[in-house]
Amino acid sequence: MNTEGQQQPEFARRRLFGIAGAVAATTVVGFNPATSGWVTAAEAASTPGMRSVPPLDGRLEMDDRTRAAHDHDQGNIVLGKTPNAVLFPGSVSDIQKMIRYCRENGIKAATNTGHNSVLGQTLVNGGLVINGRSLNTIHSITPEGADVDGGVLWMDLIKAAVEVGLTPPAITGYTQLGVAGTLSIGGLGAITSNTVVSQADQIQQLEVVTGAGDLVTCSPTENSDLFLAMCAGQGQCGVITRATVNMVPAPERVRYYRAPYSDIPQFFTDIRTLLSRVDQADGFNWVASVNTAGLTGLVSLWAAVAYNQDSPPPSVDVLMRGCSTTAHAAAPIDLPYLDYVLQVDTIVDAFRATQNWDRLVKPWFNAILPDSGVEGFVQDLFPRLTAEDVSPTTFVLISPALRSGFTRPLFRVPDSGKWAWVCGILTNSTLPGPDEEFASKMLARNYRWWTDVTSIGGRRYVEDAVPFTAADWKKHYGDETYAAFAGWKKRFDPDGILAPGAGIF
Repeated sequence: MNTEGQQQPEFARRRLFGIAGAVAATTVVGFNPATSGWVTAAEAASTPGMRSVPPLDGRLEMDDRTRAAHDHDQGNIVLGKTPNAVLFPGSVSDIQKMIRYCRENGIKAATNTGHNSVLGQTLVNGGLVINGRSLNTIHSITPEGADVDGGVLWMDLIKAAVEVGLTPPAITGYTQLGVAGTLSIGGLGAITSNTVVSQADQIQQLEVVTGAGDLVTCSPTENSDLFLAMCAGQGQCGVITRATVNMVPAPERVRYYRAPYSDIPQFFTDIRTLLSRVDQADGFNWVASVNTAGLTGLVSLWAAVAYNQDSPPPSVDVLMRGCSTTAHAAAPIDLPYLDYVLQVDTIVDAFRATQNWDRLVKPWFNAILPDSGVEGFVQDLFPRLTAEDVSPTTFVLISPALRSGFTRPLFRVPDSGKWAWVCGILTNSTLPGPDEEFASKMLARNYRWWTDVTSIGGRRYVEDAVPFTAADWKKHYGDETYAAFAGWKKRFDPDGILAPGAGIF
């Protein structure tokens, strides 16, 4: 990660990206329209009609190792979608140049900030992958907002912000994700708040390279159509290269309580009692059910309150008043704020070291359920979950979110009720993949669950692994929103080169 004060001088940056010095034989220098293939420096002299790649500040590579590193994602379900070349941009101008070049030559392009999709959403077969992680400068952090490149990881932004007493208001459970990546699917805060949950709703401004190769600044009031198309737009209309993220004061510490429940109706009675006074002086800031380590068929209350040393939270009896003895028996755990918000990262890093996390098959399921239907859905499904659904590395989440806080039209949530309920069953295989039989079985399971979700007015959170047809995407967005989305796609990506992996259009 770079900060503004640490940015390298131009000559150093150009050396870093391999411009000054010998060019590797696998570096791309052009495209051959006759074969629809990229051309290396070693092949250039013998390739008549080659269309030269424009001068770049970064690297454009097509060696087997680089391509293979970009032919799969974290899901390990969609495999073998191998790009013909990978761009490591040294500047936003590189992204502009290469999108224009791809458009002129009919080349598909996808972008990612860390291969974190789970069903091939950020993959491209035979085209260009733009690896956005090479643009990762934090330009500034003030109470008015943080100005960051799209390739900055949320973890790095959070750490830097806490140093100056600030924090993003919506934080994902796992934070080693790029800012541009989570904004492209909407971004669900899952650790600090029930009322401020959508990361896409905490963005003041975006800088975007459109599918036409134009560099555009957009916000809710400036080029607003592009802004709405990019927030939860799955990269269909452009590449997010920079964002201004809201900041709020960071608390010093978090005290949280955990209590397992075998009685699902009692859990919902208690969590609704706590939810009725969330963010009040005598209440919690975040309440949810979070299960890890293969806890099957159970829900587990997680209730957290943020505070500063000079103003400790009330006692457990005050916080849990009106709840069952199960809630009152929960013991407090106190952590510094930064340690609290990075807990999932700590768990995943341990899984990465001991459980082959990056090679596990991850057929994740994530729904957003209506307030009126969540209890019935959970009561019906959770007792039927098996060890295959909930392995020792699986996360299971039930978290209420204020429905009115979702204002970006492409971030789909239920149409009624004060609260929408995120229900995530992030299934992981027990053994490293690939495992085509397991993946196929779980994808079919996910589709059945999605059908059940839609029957009660729920929505899909598109981070997950539900195999969608074009008709399913139309159903997901609804006629009016889908028509608007299709119009934005045609306007901002006129040749349809961007983000083919999602299969929306």
